[in-house]
Amino acid sequence: MSVLILSLCVFLATHPAAGGHVCGLGAGAWALPHDLHVSYGNAAVEGNVLAVRIRFFRDDLEAALARHVRRGSFRLSSEPVVDAAFLGYLRGRFSVEVGGRALEPRLVGSGEDELDREPVWWYAVQFEAPSTLATFRVRDTLLTELFDDQTNIVKFVHFPDERQKTYSFAKGEESFEVRF
Repeated sequence: MSVLILSLCVFLATHPAAGGHVCGLGAGAWALPHDLHVSYGNAAVEGNVLAVRIRFFRDDLEAALARHVRRGSFRLSSEPVVDAAFLGYLRGRFSVEVGGRALEPRLVGSGEDELDREPVWWYAVQFEAPSTLATFRVRDTLLTELFDDQTNIVKFVHFPDERQKTYSFAKGEESFEVRF
Protein backbone atom coordinates (compact mmCIF):
# COMPACT_ATOMS: atom_id res chain seq x y z
CA MET A 1 0.00 0.00 0.00
CA SER A 2 1.43 3.37 -0.97
CA VAL A 3 2.29 6.07 1.55
CA LEU A 4 -0.44 8.33 0.10
CA ILE A 5 -3.11 5.64 0.50
CA LEU A 6 -1.92 5.06 4.06
CA SER A 7 -2.13 8.84 4.71
CA LEU A 8 -5.68 8.81 3.34
CA CYS A 9 -6.58 5.85 5.56
CA VAL A 10 -5.17 7.52 8.66
CA PHE A 11 -6.89 10.82 7.84
CA LEU A 12 -10.25 9.12 7.28
CA ALA A 13 -9.92 7.00 10.41
CA THR A 14 -9.14 10.01 12.62
CA HIS A 15 -11.55 12.58 11.18
CA PRO A 16 -15.18 11.55 11.84
CA ALA A 17 -16.50 14.20 9.45
CA ALA A 18 -14.48 12.57 6.66
CA GLY A 19 -16.40 9.33 6.88
CA GLY A 20 -15.13 7.59 10.01
CA HIS A 21 -13.54 4.21 9.46
CA VAL A 22 -11.92 3.12 6.23
CA CYS A 23 -12.10 -0.59 5.69
CA GLY A 24 -14.94 -1.76 7.90
CA LEU A 25 -16.58 -5.04 7.04
CA GLY A 26 -19.79 -6.64 8.10
CA ALA A 27 -22.35 -4.76 6.07
CA GLY A 28 -25.72 -6.42 6.15
CA ALA A 29 -26.72 -8.73 3.33
CA TRP A 30 -30.06 -6.98 2.85
CA ALA A 31 -31.25 -3.43 2.69
CA LEU A 32 -34.51 -1.60 2.46
CA PRO A 33 -34.95 0.63 -0.59
CA HIS A 34 -33.61 4.12 -0.02
CA ASP A 35 -34.68 7.45 -1.45
CA LEU A 36 -31.28 9.12 -1.12
CA HIS A 37 -29.07 8.89 -4.22
CA VAL A 38 -25.60 9.99 -3.18
CA SER A 39 -21.99 8.83 -3.27
CA TYR A 40 -19.28 10.10 -0.95
CA GLY A 41 -15.66 10.51 -1.99
CA ASN A 42 -12.66 11.39 0.13
CA ALA A 43 -9.60 12.36 -1.87
CA ALA A 44 -6.03 12.95 -0.74
CA VAL A 45 -3.76 15.07 -2.93
CA GLU A 46 -0.03 14.98 -2.31
CA GLY A 47 2.66 15.89 -4.79
CA ASN A 48 1.70 14.40 -8.14
CA VAL A 49 -0.75 11.80 -6.76
CA LEU A 50 -4.48 11.95 -6.10
CA ALA A 51 -5.99 9.01 -4.20
CA VAL A 52 -9.76 8.84 -3.78
CA ARG A 53 -12.00 6.48 -1.87
CA ILE A 54 -15.61 6.53 -3.09
CA ARG A 55 -18.50 4.99 -1.16
CA PHE A 56 -21.71 3.94 -2.94
CA PHE A 57 -24.94 2.41 -1.77
CA ARG A 58 -24.33 -1.19 -2.78
CA ASP A 59 -27.62 -1.67 -4.65
CA ASP A 60 -27.14 1.52 -6.66
CA LEU A 61 -23.63 0.56 -7.76
CA GLU A 62 -24.72 -2.99 -8.62
CA ALA A 63 -27.53 -1.57 -10.79
CA ALA A 64 -25.09 0.77 -12.57
CA LEU A 65 -22.58 -2.03 -13.20
CA ALA A 66 -25.31 -4.40 -14.44
CA ARG A 67 -26.31 -1.75 -16.95
CA HIS A 68 -22.66 -1.06 -17.86
CA VAL A 69 -21.90 -4.73 -18.62
CA ARG A 70 -25.36 -5.27 -20.15
CA ARG A 71 -26.57 -7.93 -17.72
CA GLY A 72 -29.81 -8.28 -15.81
CA SER A 73 -28.04 -8.21 -12.47
CA PHE A 74 -24.58 -7.76 -10.98
CA ARG A 75 -23.10 -8.79 -7.63
CA LEU A 76 -20.19 -6.85 -6.13
CA SER A 77 -17.25 -8.86 -4.83
CA SER A 78 -13.47 -8.63 -4.65
CA GLU A 79 -13.05 -10.74 -7.78
CA PRO A 80 -10.77 -9.35 -10.55
CA VAL A 81 -13.61 -9.50 -13.11
CA VAL A 82 -15.76 -7.27 -10.86
CA ASP A 83 -12.88 -4.83 -10.34
CA ALA A 84 -12.35 -4.70 -14.13
CA ALA A 85 -16.05 -3.95 -14.69
CA PHE A 86 -15.91 -1.13 -12.13
CA LEU A 87 -12.75 0.33 -13.63
CA GLY A 88 -14.39 0.34 -17.08
CA TYR A 89 -17.44 2.08 -15.63
CA LEU A 90 -15.29 4.58 -13.70
CA ARG A 91 -13.28 5.55 -16.80
CA GLY A 92 -16.46 6.66 -18.53
CA ARG A 93 -17.91 8.56 -15.57
CA PHE A 94 -15.11 9.89 -13.35
CA SER A 95 -12.03 11.65 -14.64
CA VAL A 96 -9.14 13.74 -13.39
CA GLU A 97 -7.53 15.98 -16.02
CA VAL A 98 -4.38 18.05 -15.93
CA GLY A 99 -3.86 20.50 -18.78
CA GLY A 100 -6.71 18.88 -20.72
CA ARG A 101 -5.14 15.42 -20.47
CA ALA A 102 -6.96 12.67 -18.55
CA LEU A 103 -4.96 10.80 -15.94
CA GLU A 104 -5.21 7.01 -15.89
CA PRO A 105 -7.01 5.55 -12.85
CA ARG A 106 -5.46 2.63 -10.96
CA LEU A 107 -7.60 0.58 -8.63
CA VAL A 108 -5.89 0.07 -5.26
CA GLY A 109 -8.64 -1.45 -3.13
CA SER A 110 -12.32 -2.17 -2.59
CA GLY A 111 -14.61 -3.56 0.06
CA GLU A 112 -17.83 -3.72 1.92
CA ASP A 113 -18.91 -1.24 4.55
CA GLU A 114 -22.04 0.08 6.21
CA LEU A 115 -23.51 3.60 6.32
CA ASP A 116 -26.38 4.11 8.78
CA ARG A 117 -27.19 0.37 8.51
CA GLU A 118 -27.23 0.56 4.70
CA PRO A 119 -24.81 -1.74 2.87
CA VAL A 120 -22.25 0.25 0.91
CA TRP A 121 -19.32 -0.67 -1.30
CA TRP A 122 -16.17 1.40 -1.58
CA TYR A 123 -13.42 1.65 -4.14
CA ALA A 124 -10.02 3.29 -3.68
CA VAL A 125 -8.51 4.64 -6.89
CA GLN A 126 -5.23 6.43 -7.51
CA PHE A 127 -4.30 8.89 -10.25
CA GLU A 128 -0.71 9.92 -10.93
CA ALA A 129 0.18 13.13 -12.78
CA PRO A 130 3.48 13.91 -14.51
CA SER A 131 4.02 16.87 -12.15
CA THR A 132 2.67 18.32 -8.89
CA LEU A 133 -1.12 18.57 -8.75
CA ALA A 134 -1.82 22.25 -8.07
CA THR A 135 -4.72 22.71 -10.52
CA PHE A 136 -6.77 19.91 -12.06
CA ARG A 137 -10.28 19.29 -13.36
CA VAL A 138 -12.52 16.56 -11.97
CA ARG A 139 -15.60 15.25 -13.77
CA ASP A 140 -17.98 13.00 -11.81
CA THR A 141 -21.17 11.62 -13.36
CA LEU A 142 -21.23 8.35 -11.40
CA LEU A 143 -24.76 6.90 -11.16
CA THR A 144 -26.35 9.93 -12.88
CA GLU A 145 -27.47 7.68 -15.72
CA LEU A 146 -29.73 5.90 -13.20
CA PHE A 147 -30.99 8.69 -10.95
CA ASP A 148 -31.95 12.24 -11.93
CA ASP A 149 -31.37 13.37 -8.33
CA GLN A 150 -27.95 11.68 -7.94
CA THR A 151 -25.39 13.77 -6.04
CA ASN A 152 -21.71 12.87 -5.78
CA ILE A 153 -19.86 14.64 -2.99
CA VAL A 154 -16.06 14.65 -3.07
CA LYS A 155 -13.91 16.15 -0.34
CA PHE A 156 -10.31 16.89 -1.37
CA VAL A 157 -7.58 17.20 1.26
CA HIS A 158 -4.20 18.57 0.22
CA PHE A 159 -1.19 17.17 2.06
CA PRO A 160 0.88 17.99 3.96
CA ASP A 161 -1.00 21.20 4.90
CA GLU A 162 -4.45 19.51 5.10
CA ARG A 163 -6.24 22.29 3.16
CA GLN A 164 -9.72 21.04 2.27
CA LYS A 165 -12.20 21.66 -0.52
CA THR A 166 -15.54 19.92 -1.03
CA TYR A 167 -17.51 19.75 -4.27
CA SER A 168 -21.01 18.49 -4.99
CA PHE A 169 -21.37 16.98 -8.47
CA ALA A 170 -24.83 16.55 -10.03
CA LYS A 171 -26.56 16.85 -13.39
CA GLY A 172 -25.69 20.29 -14.73
CA GLU A 173 -22.68 20.48 -12.37
CA GLU A 174 -20.60 17.54 -13.55
CA SER A 175 -17.17 19.14 -13.59
CA PHE A 176 -15.09 21.41 -11.36
CA GLU A 177 -11.61 22.86 -11.45
CA VAL A 178 -9.77 22.17 -8.19
CA ARG A 179 -6.92 24.50 -7.16
CA PHE A 180 -4.54 24.14 -4.25
